[in-house]
Amino acid sequence: MRIVNKKKFIRSILTLILILLVAFTFIIQIFSEKENVKSSEIEYTISRGERLWDIAEEYKRPDQDIREYIYEIKKLNNMDTSTVYEGQTIKIIVYEEAE
Repeated sequence: MRIVNKKKFIRSILTLILILLVAFTFIIQIFSEKENVKSSEIEYTISRGERLWDIAEEYKRPDQDIREYIYEIKKLNNMDTSTVYEGQTIKIIVYEEAE
């Protein structure tokens, strides 16, 4: 490959590097926002007629997919299914915004 115009080539490379740095910074910022959220575990007793979906809807982060939160609860409690029973006590994750 032969470079015809060195200045144009160098300018193009520098522009590409700048675009990649901006994209990388943006991606890092998105992932670091999730790190600013503190969480704790509480024990939750299932009431009559309650479903795991209802609990997840109440306690998940606003930007979190409900299915992801249910998966975390199931993993925390070593559950194979999403079925819960009245009187059952499970651990749930409660998120708090970090200061």
